[in-house]
Amino acid sequence: MKKLGILFTVCLALAGCSTKFVYNNMDWLLLEYLDDYVELNDSQEEIVSQKVAVLSEWHRTQEIPHYVEHLDELMAIEPNTFTMDQLKEQEAKFQQHSQRLVARVAPELYSIARELSNEQVEELMNSIRVRHTKYKRKYQKLSDSEIKERYKERIEENLETWLGRLTKQQQALLDDWVADLYVTSHDWINHQTKMRIEVNTLLSNRLDLAKFQPEFQQLMFNPNSFYAPELEQKIDHNKQVANQYLVKVINSMTTKQTKHYREELQDWKELALDIQ
Repeated sequence: MKKLGILFTVCLALAGCSTKFVYNNMDWLLLEYLDDYVELNDSQEEIVSQKVAVLSEWHRTQEIPHYVEHLDELMAIEPNTFTMDQLKEQEAKFQQHSQRLVARVAPELYSIARELSNEQVEELMNSIRVRHTKYKRKYQKLSDSEIKERYKERIEENLETWLGRLTKQQQALLDDWVADLYVTSHDWINHQTKMRIEVNTLLSNRLDLAKFQPEFQQLMFNPNSFYAPELEQKIDHNKQVANQYLVKVINSMTTKQTKHYREELQDWKELALDIQ
């Protein structure tokens, strides 16, 4: 879903089309996205288009209002008095959005997966393998310090999207933030290999309901259960570090940054309202 969101953003930026146009043509965009992984036949494409139409209407009428309400709440936050408890409360709300989406989409993915042919499963697994190989080549030969530099660039880019240019104090916080992180790139390489095996096993059992259904449910609703203990420990540590420094950065926001932050949220609210 994250990659699909990026696809929509690129379409908006390059084509200059309205958000509503993209939303109303989501079936075509999704088919183009799926085609990067597996080629569907005409019948499957028709089924996917019908499912996307239903899901789009559900998302438009049921989910977008939740997002608008949440955006209003985020705009009302006072950065200088923002606390860790408030951050955890906001994280829980974002998690609720994600859980509702997965719960609604999972049955549709379930039925589509069971209709794949052996050739399509092989094509899908090859596509996943290619993407994982690209990630492996990107990070495998980097030192921890080089990987942390990439972490810093990514975090800084995300912060500046919402706050604008960072202050010297915030840059110092960012340096400490990155220094305290555990490097997980090599763990993710191992995890991707493990998950390819899991997904391949899952799809090999797609016609055996007794095996496929519980395995599919586990993958969709409890993906963290597949983490190796060391990776899970590192993820938990990095999350605590991120929360600690994020609250400090938010507390240090200037008046100009607060204005920038609220304007960004207002832009997203207007996009959401345009879809309705």
